[in-house]
Amino acid sequence: MKTSIPTEEIQNPVYAFFDETEFAPITVREDIAFEIPYPAIENAFLDNLTPGIKWIFLYVPGILAIHFQMMGMVLTFFYRDWSLGLMAGVFGITIFSIFMVMLGIGKLNDLKYLRVVAAAFAISGLASIFYSLLIIVIPGDYFGTFTLMTLPLTLLAGYVVKRYTDGLEEPA
Repeated sequence: MKTSIPTEEIQNPVYAFFDETEFAPITVREDIAFEIPYPAIENAFLDNLTPGIKWIFLYVPGILAIHFQMMGMVLTFFYRDWSLGLMAGVFGITIFSIFMVMLGIGKLNDLKYLRVVAAAFAISGLASIFYSLLIIVIPGDYFGTFTLMTLPLTLLAGYVVKRYTDGLEEPA
């Protein structure tokens, strides 16, 4: 018969320490008296503050940039100064303001919310056409006043289109 030799000496007292010091069962460790359970803290204030900050610092300046550039196009038409640098700058402002508006409403990856940007361009375009007609009829320099008076219409149009787009259901 073949004799088997153990590779470790189990009877050696050196290994006895490791045999007797195993971890306690998990259920016993959970019931330790000095652990204080803390209640889950809900911070609804910050959750409600974040969309407001996004609207104030992203949506409103984005719509403002769109509105000012559309109203500025009237001045280039009125003064007949269509420079290439101006057109390149308008293109850059357009791209940047579109991203600001989309980040402001929190729907950057949902392309159906580009309707908000299109509504802002449409209302600003209508305001600029109306202003160019008003220049012919009423003499005077009231560009800044008219631009600031029509800005709330552009902001409101974007908000209404966003609410309408939120209400649309996904096609099945």
